Formats: sequence, structure tokens, C-alpha cells
Amino acid sequence: MRFIKYGGFMVFSLLLILSVPSRGFPLSSTEIENNLMCDCGCGQLLGTCECERAEEMRAMIRGMLDKGKTKEEILSSFVSQYGESILSAPPKKGFNLVAYILPFVGLLVGVVVAVVFVRKWAFSGRKEASDEGDAEVADLNDEMQKKIDDELKKLEED
Repeated sequence: MRFIKYGGFMVFSLLLILSVPSRGFPLSSTEIENNLMCDCGCGQLLGTCECERAEEMRAMIRGMLDKGKTKEEILSSFVSQYGESILSAPPKKGFNLVAYILPFVGLLVGVVVAVVFVRKWAFSGRKEASDEGDAEVADLNDEMQKKIDDELKKLEED
């Protein structure tokens, strides 16, 4: 019982510590480089490209970090210079939301269509089996009724 009491306290403490935003770690240039594309035309992230242009852009980022600029300020500076195509992912606003929402909508529509077809297929199989079974039962009932009638006649004659 003691373990549960202290274990719960430890879990609560850990969750509390993890929920507090950390401001003690300085912003690294790698964190920003992974949000930008190299504009040399290679199509790589700035952090992975090894061309001369990428080195120039990294130097610009380090200079902005030395001046104390935040990640958002640096990214917005690059967007104002090169346009939104410099970002590795489109911002989550305006028409760009379509890029984030459309895959989930497509998945949902696909699941609904699959469920409808599977149900239709499953119920059609049951209906055919039920129709066949009803015909067999009707034939069986007629035969049984004849036998019962014959047995009753025999009993009445005796």
C-alpha cells in the first residue's frame, strides 16, 4: 500500500515536471535548420544540405541567434526574404490547412465506404442463405405435415 501511495506521488511529480515548459535550454541552430529548405534547388532540408549556399544560410541563422532572435522571428525573416517555399512544412493556417486535414478526411471516407461495402456483402450472403433455408424448411414442413396427418389417420382408424 505504501508503494502505491508513493508511486502515485512520483508519477504525479513526473507529470508535473514534464508539463512545465523548459526555457533553460538555449535555442539551437539545428532546430531552426530542420524547419527550412535549402534554396539551392537540391530539395533538401537546410540541416542536411552540404552546398555553399546552405553554409551561407546557416551563418545567417547563427548570426540571428547571436543577436537574441527567437525561432519564430528567424523563420519569419526567412519567409519574408524567400517566401513560404523556404519552409519545410506549410504553416497551419489558411488554405494550407487543407494539406493537414485532407489525409484524415480521405481516410475517414475510405473507412466509411469499406464499412458500407462489407456490410452490403455480408448481408447479401445472409439473405441468399436465408432464402435457400426458407425453401428447404417449407419443403420439410410440408413433408412433416403429411406424415403427421398420416399418423393421425392411422390412430383414428384403430
